[in-house]
Amino acid sequence: MEILIFIIIYAAFFYGIFKLAKSKNREPGGWMLASIIISPIIIIVILAIMQTLPGKKKRISKRKKSIKK
Repeated sequence: MEILIFIIIYAAFFYGIFKLAKSKNREPGGWMLASIIISPIIIIVILAIMQTLPGKKKRISKRKKSIKK
């Protein structure tokens, strides 16, 4: 039972690292691998401190509704 809890907690750390790395425009796979080697908590702190890399900008297109009378 303890191993199941350990796996669930580690999976939650992986998910958090993945989402944080994606939001900072970093490579999530490399950061997840680094968290296996070092520690997930240390990697989360490092990613939280790092600045966001310039990358693909999300474009939200807003269509103006034309009101015809």
